Amino acid sequence: MDMKKLLFILMMALLSLSIFTACGNSAEQTATDEQTDTEVTEQEEESGSAADGKTLVVYFTRIGNTGEGFPEGVDATTSASLQQTDEGLKGNAQMIAEWVADETHGDIFAIESEDLYPADYDATVEKASTDQSDKARPALKTHVDNINQYKTVVMSFPNWWGDLPMPVYSFFDEYDLSGKEVIVYVTHEGSGYSDTVSTIAELEPGADVREGLSIRGGDVSNSETEVRDSIK
Repeated sequence: MDMKKLLFILMMALLSLSIFTACGNSAEQTATDEQTDTEVTEQEEESGSAADGKTLVVYFTRIGNTGEGFPEGVDATTSASLQQTDEGLKGNAQMIAEWVADETHGDIFAIESEDLYPADYDATVEKASTDQSDKARPALKTHVDNINQYKTVVMSFPNWWGDLPMPVYSFFDEYDLSGKEVIVYVTHEGSGYSDTVSTIAELEPGADVREGLSIRGGDVSNSETEVRDSIK
């Protein structure tokens, strides 16, 4: 065999070896990339990534926060906070939350306090004033399983003495809503939002806090369409 043929054969062998090695490395890198993508996906699922835009609707109302129950016909004398519906007695903030949750296909969560309120409306108003003066932070009976899975948090609660009910303060103390949109719905008897929205913005400085609607308590039962339209 002459020298030219020998060199040609050696060059072809080296070229084949180089191509084989490159293909092997490419396949190995592809497999590594796929593994990394899978691990990221699994990590997102485990941590509850908010990338899917899930909504949590949080509400506080007297229903579930009184230890005495309510007398028959209570809606006729306390329509400022409660309404009798086909499904039974409901709080105004609860009704708003249920409409929003239905419209957004969101999860719904009720804030329930360990420190219960009286069934009597006037007594509840008095206790709310005392708790506010004391800057009370009542312990909560209910807790959100994984707040990180939500991109949007809708809050629905009554305006008590121009402020948040103290159990709502406890909720914000418990959860960091940074990076989330927080939409606020308030029921009232003439005071509107007062400073509730700015207060929430101070409590959750990393969140994008904005108004939803403020609705007079006696008007809530006729506000379903308005509430649904406001969240679209």
